[in-house]
Amino acid sequence: MEKNEKQRNRSLSNLPLDVIGNILSKLPVKCLLQWRCVCRAWRDLISDPQFAKSHVEHFIIQETLMLIERSTYVVHYDMLNGVVEDLDCPVTPCFPYVWLNIVGSCNGLLCINPCIYPKNNGLVLWNPSTRELRELPGTPIEFPTRSHKCLSTLYGFGYDSFADDYKLVRVVAFATESYETEVKLYSLRTNSWKRIEDFPYSVPNKCHGIFVSGALHWLVSSEDDLVCTYFVTSLDLAEEKYGLLQLPDYESGQSYCEIGVLGGCLCMYRFVSDITFEVWFMREYGMIESWTKFSITVPHITGLENFVHVKPLCCTENGQIILRVGRKKLVMYSPKEELFRYLLFHGMSEHSVAVTYVESLVSPYNFNVLGR
Repeated sequence: MEKNEKQRNRSLSNLPLDVIGNILSKLPVKCLLQWRCVCRAWRDLISDPQFAKSHVEHFIIQETLMLIERSTYVVHYDMLNGVVEDLDCPVTPCFPYVWLNIVGSCNGLLCINPCIYPKNNGLVLWNPSTRELRELPGTPIEFPTRSHKCLSTLYGFGYDSFADDYKLVRVVAFATESYETEVKLYSLRTNSWKRIEDFPYSVPNKCHGIFVSGALHWLVSSEDDLVCTYFVTSLDLAEEKYGLLQLPDYESGQSYCEIGVLGGCLCMYRFVSDITFEVWFMREYGMIESWTKFSITVPHITGLENFVHVKPLCCTENGQIILRVGRKKLVMYSPKEELFRYLLFHGMSEHSVAVTYVESLVSPYNFNVLGR
């Protein structure tokens, strides 16, 4: 058996390097990390940043579910209701009994803020697949009116494909009569922060930015004649300019909504009643007419009657949707069969924080950093 394995490796090694690269780019990260030991040429190929870029394109919508408690765990969908893998996250929260704050996830890199206060500079980038970790430099809050308190600090993390650069945005809002903010942008390529245009709208849900199609997105609100209107503001990471996206035509007065990303598409979701939950997908980014709706109705016998706090987390390869219901329940929903399945993981409590990421080889260090 060992002899056959060596023969297969020798046969692959005789192929042209571009053919080998094309084959390897379709394989999972765990295999690639092992196969770096085959030969020096394979190690150099797999460690090349360009190979990492082509590899992540094959897996961009194959998200992995991560559960965070005191430790960090990864869940593979073929292991549901089984034992989860402990990732041994190297980042420790600043305070006991405070879970890690994942402020963004993009192409396999997680941006983590271990601190709960904006003045603490402890942001890091971590690739859970390769275990690479990079600490980011801090930046002070420089709002000129220092007598005003900070109301909220939001982040957004994403990829600028034009500059081949990962960027982090920090939005600090202040307690002033008018809505005033300080917005700074960090570039991984230059390893530096800079001030950009202030945030134009109020963010009612105080959630971090959603990265889709080269831009960060926040659900924002404006009041006109005492009527609160929701829409989406975007920040293009290449142009570093704000834009607006119209929400789908729905009965906005009925309920509150939130935004997220599912299957690589921007989505808006909301509860319609105690047993009905509604999800809208923007199938073609920027095309308002491409918003597509589907509804989920839950029978009372499932025990999931309260849909007020529901968040779609990710889609499986089979088209199923993982939902977080309330603070405790993880549920897999099959749209075709309209079936629900509780997800239970051995050794995990019902109070874990659930986030998603893409397994990749993208390194937080493979950039021509100018700031060193």
